[in-house]
Amino acid sequence: MRRRTGVNSRKSPNGSPRRQAGVALLALLTLLTLWGLYLLLGELNTTQFQVARKEAAGAALFQARQALVARAAGDDNRPGSLPCPAIDESGIAPLLVGNHCPTYIGRLPWQTLDVGELRDDAGQLLWYALAPALRDDDSAQPINFETVPQLRLDGAPNVAAIIFAPGSPLAGQNGRPGNAVADYLDGSNSDGDQDFVSGPQTAVFNDNVLAVTRDELFRVVNQRVLGEVRARAQNASLPDHGLRGYQALNGSFPAADGDSDGWADAGVTTGRLPHRDLSFSAAASAWLTANDWWRLLGYTQVAACLARIGITGSTATMDVAGASPPCP
Repeated sequence: MRRRTGVNSRKSPNGSPRRQAGVALLALLTLLTLWGLYLLLGELNTTQFQVARKEAAGAALFQARQALVARAAGDDNRPGSLPCPAIDESGIAPLLVGNHCPTYIGRLPWQTLDVGELRDDAGQLLWYALAPALRDDDSAQPINFETVPQLRLDGAPNVAAIIFAPGSPLAGQNGRPGNAVADYLDGSNSDGDQDFVSGPQTAVFNDNVLAVTRDELFRVVNQRVLGEVRARAQNASLPDHGLRGYQALNGSFPAADGDSDGWADAGVTTGRLPHRDLSFSAAASAWLTANDWWRLLGYTQVAACLARIGITGSTATMDVAGASPPCP
C-alpha cells in the first residue's frame, strides 16, 4: 500500500520578492514621515520666527505709542499736540519752519520723548508720521477733542499719528543708513500722501505699523483737561484754583452756566462749566481759552459737596468731591 506523502509547506527565503517589497514600503513610509516632520518643523520655525519678529516690533511700537500719548497729555502749552518727526537718527524733534514741521514723516523723535533708541527686531529705529493738525504750534490751535487729524490707516480716518517698524531692507532699499523714506518704508507708506497701510506682509512689504487714533490720544488728554478744571489736590501753591478751590472758599460748588456766557446762573444745575467764576493759573487759563476747551466742558452741580464735569461728545467724565470739612 502506497503511503501518500504530504505536501510540505516551504517558508519563503528572506530574500524573496514579497519580503523585499514589504521592507521597501516600510522604508518609504518612514522616509515620508520624516520628510513630513521636517516640513512641519520648518513651517513651525518660520511661523515662530515671524511671531517673534512681530512681538519684538510690537513691543517697541507700543512703547512709542505710550510715549506719544503721554507727551500729548502732559504738554504745558497745548495738550493734545505732538512733536514733529525727527529728520535723522538723532531723535530730536526739529524746530518748525514757519508754522509747519520740516516734514510730517520721519524718525520717531525718541530723544525728545525721552524713551531711548527704540528699535525693531532688525535693529532699525522706528519711523513716525504726524497729522499736521496736531503739530505743536499756535497756528494749529484750537487743538481739542473735536480736532480732525488728516491721516488714514487702511482707509480708516481720524488717525493722529502712525508709528512704523521698518524691518530689514527689501530689494531696492539700498540707501541704508540714510534718511530717505523709501529706503525704510514700503509701498504706499513712502509715497508722501496721508494714506497709509498696515499690510499684508509680503516679499515686497514688511512694515509693522501701529496707529495712534484721535480717540486714543484724547482719551488721556481729556482727563488732563478735567483734572485741570477740578484742580490738583496736591497743588498747595494754588489752593483756590478750579472747582475744588471754589468749593473750599464758598462752602459749595457753583451753579451751572445755562446760557453759555461762562458765568454761573442761579438755580441751574446742569449746563456748561461756569469758568468765569473759577480761578486758574495764567498758563492753564491761556491754553484752555486758546484751544476752545470752555465750550466743550459740561458741568452738573450734583449737590453742595459734589459736582460732575465732562467733555461734550466724549465719554470722559470726572466727579469732584468737596473739601472736608464741611463736606463729609
